[in-house]
Amino acid sequence: MTGTSLDGVDMAVLDTDGEAQVTFGPWSERPMPAETRKILEGTIQAALMWPRGEPEPEIFDDARQAIVACHLDAAREFLDHNGLVFSDFDVLGVHGQTVLHERPKNGVRGRTVQLFDGQSFADATGVPVVCDFRQADIEAGGEAAPLMPVYHRALAQNAGLELPLLVVNLGGVANITAIDARGLTALDTGPANGLMDQWMRRHDRGDFDNEGRIAASGKVHADKVAAYMAHDYFKAVAPKSLDRYDFNFQAIDDLGFEDGLATLSAFTLQSLLAGINLIAAKPMTVVLAGGGRHNLHLVSQITAALSPARVVLAEDLGWRGGALEAEGFAYMAVRSLKGLPISFPGTTGVKMPLTGGRISYPKNRPQSLAS
Repeated sequence: MTGTSLDGVDMAVLDTDGEAQVTFGPWSERPMPAETRKILEGTIQAALMWPRGEPEPEIFDDARQAIVACHLDAAREFLDHNGLVFSDFDVLGVHGQTVLHERPKNGVRGRTVQLFDGQSFADATGVPVVCDFRQADIEAGGEAAPLMPVYHRALAQNAGLELPLLVVNLGGVANITAIDARGLTALDTGPANGLMDQWMRRHDRGDFDNEGRIAASGKVHADKVAAYMAHDYFKAVAPKSLDRYDFNFQAIDDLGFEDGLATLSAFTLQSLLAGINLIAAKPMTVVLAGGGRHNLHLVSQITAALSPARVVLAEDLGWRGGALEAEGFAYMAVRSLKGLPISFPGTTGVKMPLTGGRISYPKNRPQSLAS
């Protein structure tokens, strides 16, 4: 799994039937090489300017090659470290790099692009690969995000957690999964790490704000937060999804470094709370996952704002917060092989539960898993 924050490759091993049975194997995260990130940043800019109906930008092919090479290097290092080989696996689930995500609007179908080359990866590893998880949903009129709720439900079932439960993923974009008597309800709430990490890089202060210390030292400009919250996205009903680049720095361009970061952090909090209120979630327990769970400043604010709900980190439940999304796409790869749904009306707005994912079989291995 590579997220919109372009910070690295997360890898996780899962033993699962794609339903209730989930057993964790090893996991790791490998920083994204600077040269790969540079290619992807250029690709994202090209994607944002890509007119509908036109051939895809040429840089997409360069990016596919770069991301496949990055994944292969990361996977080989990971397997060597854990005494594993590719032939130990039945299937590899690979999300690919999101460079564009446009939600449906005014009757126009959305667009979503996760760059990868599943066939190339399958041939290089000798293992069937499932990728392109979002395309079927977008073609059926859904938002194609978030997709993690089906895995969140499996984890909750495994742990025997009391409902209602809310899982908050603080990735490049923040999204929530509510699990209650209604079933699964989910949406992207707003930016999380993506904008803040980008602000850090813009000011040559590193890739992220360690523990949120810099944001905690700045002044929140409430008028700027209000300007962000006036965006049309927050007027839309759920389910709904975001591209990380739906928001920019225009509102805070005149702020200093610390105040800008503090204001972005406050925007993350307010948009998260707005999303929770939108679906009228009343959780007993809130589980924080994703890289943002390390941001102690943000976590403390979320904890205070959601009281009296119990707010815990994924690790407090025996989950692996850094591995959760990689595990989720391993889980969904198995569901794809079995034709089980990965998106639902309450999670992406698709009309009926829908399977997804494109399966690539290596040329040197029989397609024995197709059944």
